[in-house]
Amino acid sequence: MARLPQWLRFGMGAALFALAAASCLSPTLPLPPPEEPSSMTAGADGTWEVRGTCLEGAQVVVVNERTGRGGVYLDRESLGRWVVKIDGNACDVVEATQSLANEESGAVRFVLRETVDGLPVDPAACAP
Repeated sequence: MARLPQWLRFGMGAALFALAAASCLSPTLPLPPPEEPSSMTAGADGTWEVRGTCLEGAQVVVVNERTGRGGVYLDRESLGRWVVKIDGNACDVVEATQSLANEESGAVRFVLRETVDGLPVDPAACAP
């Protein structure tokens, strides 16, 4: 079997090195936060049912910043949807994060107010 010319061996080696270096150095995108809730409903007992979308199979953590209390939802069926019941008052600020495969997202912050399909029932509620 004939040997490859030296210039061809060098060129192939350099190309393989560049490919390996690029694959190791290519940035990975961070895990996005869950979407803002599509539905928030106030209960008579001071609890809120908050619903939204997430990555399939993600764990979503929702925390009321005023009370420090919240809830966790694990999307076991990989449907890409979450629902959490939390204590709170209208206009409390809440944050949600999601995690998947040992990666955690940044937070999305929102205000507790009645919403349907992502739109406020009363747009003037919680206005500054």
